[in-house]
Amino acid sequence: MKKVEFVRVSSTLSGYGPFKGTKYTFEGAEEIIRKRIEDGWEYSGYVPIDTRGLGDTEAISLVFQKDE
Repeated sequence: MKKVEFVRVSSTLSGYGPFKGTKYTFEGAEEIIRKRIEDGWEYSGYVPIDTRGLGDTEAISLVFQKDE
């Protein structure tokens, strides 16, 4: 049986991009994935949770699995 956990990460404004004027990033997502893998979890992907009116992803949920 696998145990599944989700970690929510929100985007933050990080400057200006070339097209829409603003640039958003998911700061810390790579570090969360690295730490979970080191703790024995397997990264399975992400699920978009919230989007802005223009279709930009505002929040994601990182999906991790681990054998119980």
